[in-house]
Amino acid sequence: MTEQISHTRKQIFLADMTLVVVAAFWGAGIPISALLARSITPLWAVVVRVVFSALFLFLFFPKKVLTASKRDWQLSTLLALIMVGVFVTMTFGLYYSTASKQAFIGGLNVIMVPLFIWALYKVKPSGWVLLSAGLTTLGLLVMGFTPGMEFNVGDLLSFVMAIFYALQCIGVGYCAKRVDPVRLVTLHIIVLAAIMLPLALIFEPVPRFALFPLKIWASILCVSLVNTTICFIVQFKAQRVSPETHVAIILSLESFFGYVLAVLSGQDPFHLQGAVGGLLVLAGMMLTEAEGLFGKSREEGCSSD
Repeated sequence: MTEQISHTRKQIFLADMTLVVVAAFWGAGIPISALLARSITPLWAVVVRVVFSALFLFLFFPKKVLTASKRDWQLSTLLALIMVGVFVTMTFGLYYSTASKQAFIGGLNVIMVPLFIWALYKVKPSGWVLLSAGLTTLGLLVMGFTPGMEFNVGDLLSFVMAIFYALQCIGVGYCAKRVDPVRLVTLHIIVLAAIMLPLALIFEPVPRFALFPLKIWASILCVSLVNTTICFIVQFKAQRVSPETHVAIILSLESFFGYVLAVLSGQDPFHLQGAVGGLLVLAGMMLTEAEGLFGKSREEGCSSD
């Protein structure tokens, strides 16, 4: 049997606003992730991030692991496999491209999510969603592409990352309604660490951790505790309420925040074009929230078992 879970507009709005905060932290983490990818090696940059996050989560929530059911582990493993694709393409994309280019290319998942939802669940996106996603996508394109910019292998990997991000958004929306969000985050990060560590050992030399400067350790702790552990918990909790299409559009603000931080940190130059694109992304997010105020009331998310 299936049961539709509905939420009030206020609940959806509050969940959406917590996702704005997540997008801000993830955007701020893009330059830090780029620094790690270039200072260590791409796969080990992911491994140290998720291993530390897995340790934090197990220390904070040991019962979530010890009392997990077989189904909890199955759904968590599904998400972990998707996240392997996200992290590998993200890290190598940053290595071969730039933080700002990945910020907007990765954000193209915003147009993929409603299309994937339509294909998977036969739920046609509303006009509000299509307009919001289209405007956001236009903003991302305006932000990123400049005359003479070359499309390289890092940008292709960032595009593949966008596909995995779209799948992750839909997967979290499905799984977080069936497994406690904190348990789901904890288990899928542990599985992710268990998959990524052997990959790094096989394909890359082990870093000389004892020689890491304080700046690198601070970056590792930041992306592990804040951008991975805390942000994933907040995202997974919010996705019990916020529709997947909202999530994709709002989290595209990561691209805007990432662009701003990349410019402020000196990794990329400022362009008026980037500012205009950022405003279009913000407008797309505002249209998403306008749907809750002026659009038809909609039932939330996928059905639950």
